[in-house]
Amino acid sequence: MIAKMKKITLLVTEPERDHFLSALRNIGAVHVKPVKEPEAQSLDETRQKVDKADKVITILSHYAGGEPAENKKWSEDAYNEKAEDIISVFYEKEQFLKDILTMRREKERFSYWGAFDPEDVTRLKDKGVDIRLYRLGKGAFKKARDIGSFTVTGKDKRYVYGCLVNCEMPAGLNLEEMSLPSGNPEALNNEIKRFEEKVRKQEEHLREAAAESGYFKKLKKVMENRCEFLSVKFGMAEENKFSYLRGFCPDKDVKKIVSLSKEKGAGYFIEDPDDPSEAPTLITNPRWISIIDPVFKFMNTVPGYDEFDISFVFLVFFSLFFAMLVGDAGYGVLFLAATFFAKKRMKNAPPAPFFLMYLLSGATILWGAVTGTWFGASGIARLPVFNSVIIEKISSFGPSNRHFMMYLSFTIGVVHLTIAHGKRCLRVINSPLAIAQAGWISILWGMFFAAGTLVVGKIFPIFAGYMLGAGIMMVLVFENYQKNIMKGITQTLTSLPLNVISAFSDIVSYLRLFAVGYATVIVAESFNSMAIGGGIKSVMGGLIAAAVLFMGHTLNITLAIMAVVVHGIRLNVLEFSGHLGMQWTGEEYAPFKK
Repeated sequence: MIAKMKKITLLVTEPERDHFLSALRNIGAVHVKPVKEPEAQSLDETRQKVDKADKVITILSHYAGGEPAENKKWSEDAYNEKAEDIISVFYEKEQFLKDILTMRREKERFSYWGAFDPEDVTRLKDKGVDIRLYRLGKGAFKKARDIGSFTVTGKDKRYVYGCLVNCEMPAGLNLEEMSLPSGNPEALNNEIKRFEEKVRKQEEHLREAAAESGYFKKLKKVMENRCEFLSVKFGMAEENKFSYLRGFCPDKDVKKIVSLSKEKGAGYFIEDPDDPSEAPTLITNPRWISIIDPVFKFMNTVPGYDEFDISFVFLVFFSLFFAMLVGDAGYGVLFLAATFFAKKRMKNAPPAPFFLMYLLSGATILWGAVTGTWFGASGIARLPVFNSVIIEKISSFGPSNRHFMMYLSFTIGVVHLTIAHGKRCLRVINSPLAIAQAGWISILWGMFFAAGTLVVGKIFPIFAGYMLGAGIMMVLVFENYQKNIMKGITQTLTSLPLNVISAFSDIVSYLRLFAVGYATVIVAESFNSMAIGGGIKSVMGGLIAAAVLFMGHTLNITLAIMAVVVHGIRLNVLEFSGHLGMQWTGEEYAPFKK
């Protein structure tokens, strides 16, 4: 659920401002909204130090340091000097590497003319011997090879290299004349070695500094805390000898703020948010529901303060969608084993993603078991133990189950969307708008039966037509209900036809659950047939079959996971959230704290 927020204004005397902010940060309950744009030299300097520390940490992350550094207590000036040294050495090393690459390319570019000193060519020219270097395409060479003084010095797949001595290239050939290299090969070699030695020393210096990367991370946290503190401080407004800040606090933590204000002699004003779009969103759910939070973080979506928390519904239907889209119990077992192994290896990692994968793997195993799908092999499904749990109506290998699975997909879709309008209806239950939401539920079920008729070929029941007509009338009258009923009806009528058609397409959109899941089974079955359909008659044949099975099922699992991201998340975030009226415009609650 979305926690109720209170808007808070806190007033403090200027001399007590820093002390009060430190105490407020220790509570860690107020999401501060700057009253003005925070500006101060100390804030800019701290931000620069954070950026500098971030660069240092990034640089040192590429180097395995030697012995960890001793627990030093540097001054900030020493920290800043050390950081500048590391950054300077790193960028200097990068420049040397670029110079080395340039010199190597120069060497390679003129290797086809042999090892010569460009100064010798210049001296010969002063004495009347004009030597010019050319690079010719194969076609141009055919035209130029009859020139007697053209000497070929090298070739590659694309070009012919050569020179002319005391001879102008005939007009019309338009050949590419090459400038002389910047140095002779021996000098370039010596310069490259000199630069490489400098790079080696710089790499050694950075590896030694990497032993202190942990200390830089600690310092970065200190600077980030200071930066946030200064942002809050200089984001406060000043009036005479007082300063005040504004923010939002969860209703359950208001007592802490009141107690602190009384203790510190600060003024406070508490009210309900006048503009819900300004209030941050804090979602508080039981731990078993919060396992879905990593998916929301992956999507970077936060509901608005006045919107809905769909965590529970998302968790339930996402688990179902995941199971249907992957559709294979064998794959579910692999997911479960991989999750268990990863959890053992990463003991300090947050537990939510692992528990989510346990749930999704279990749902996939259950769905695959009742549909008889184990690595796309119908032979496994026929074994007594596996065959006993199969539900024939939804069996993946049933000869006539496709229409039922399509209809089942539509049923899941209409139930999912009905929940969305049901939640909207309950929110405005004491308003005429609730009748409009009930009308949309009636329209959805009418469109559900229409989809069954048009796609699956079921008979369209008479009552479904009444549901559709009644729903349209309810929406038409109450969607924009107002005293002037005709004006409201006119406003609704402009968009109602497209919205009704959209409701039909949204229900049909759930057909992807069947289509993608069925495709996963077919792909797995096809690779099985390719690998072992003709039998295994030799050791080599067995190895080839194993390779085909491994690559085929790996590809199929990858495609299934992509389908979950594309389709499983889409049905929740677009279709369901669209009918719920979600805009996902929220700002995540981020309290002022260390």
